[in-house]
Amino acid sequence: MTGLTALRSLALAALCATALPAAAQDAGDLDALRQRALELVNTSRSEAGLPELSLGPILNEAAQSHAVDMVERDYYAHVGPDGQTPADRFLAAGGSQWALSGENIAMCSGCMPPPDIERIEAFHEGWMQSPEHRENILTGGFDRFGFGVAGEADEIYAVQTFAGPGEDDDAPALTAEEAHAAALAEMNAHRESAGLGPLDPSEPLSTVAERVLEARLADEEPPKDIFGLLPEGETGWTSLSILSASRGGSGVALSKEDVAAFVEGWASGNAGASLGGERATHLGFAAATRDDGRATAVAVFGGRD
Repeated sequence: MTGLTALRSLALAALCATALPAAAQDAGDLDALRQRALELVNTSRSEAGLPELSLGPILNEAAQSHAVDMVERDYYAHVGPDGQTPADRFLAAGGSQWALSGENIAMCSGCMPPPDIERIEAFHEGWMQSPEHRENILTGGFDRFGFGVAGEADEIYAVQTFAGPGEDDDAPALTAEEAHAAALAEMNAHRESAGLGPLDPSEPLSTVAERVLEARLADEEPPKDIFGLLPEGETGWTSLSILSASRGGSGVALSKEDVAAFVEGWASGNAGASLGGERATHLGFAAATRDDGRATAVAVFGGRD
């Protein structure tokens, strides 16, 4: 009897350092089985017009640790008895908290280890016949793959793991100017709904936003003196405020959807504060994406009384 289950999530949990269990009784020729598992996944993706995945050491570690743990602690689930989730395992193995990640698991009862190529092929066929598992295998936002398998007595457990930056839409990536214009349009639409006046674009405030963005991407705190971030000689501002946010699984190209999501998130809080308030008259904006799927945006509101 074979059981299958799938799970896909945005990996946003804090890093969880977890000791990995010892090796299970029998994993067979793991390198050969892992390579065959990758070939099967990439064949399925190629048939669907999707790019191939590459083996990732972090994903292999996360997959193998879970396969071994299920054997040694005699359970079959995505979440371990200690509450550890697929995202936790991915992060504990060294994965990025901003990546999109996923996991498929399968168990064969009455199957004598060690697992062989035929068993791996049967697992893959079962996964492809299940909509949830098939979705993980055919997700465009994944670019890396891991595989683990372990067996004991008459049971074999297999784990597929996936990760990537998330899927980009078909539109070209926004330039800095286009991102600013998109943010301004979204922000003014929300401000109008909140009964606030429209904001004008400001290049000096966008310079401030770019400097704050640089600090955020380096995981540093920006200088507390916001006015000190203005370009030299830029005066006349009576109020400045900053909003920043990051989101994962956003792909590697900044899109209008990303910008809209940032503004919507800011606007969903206290309307006056989140949209710059009544004193704001101008908006600066900067945003960037990274290869791991992290998108970060900074909005700077300025007032001239």
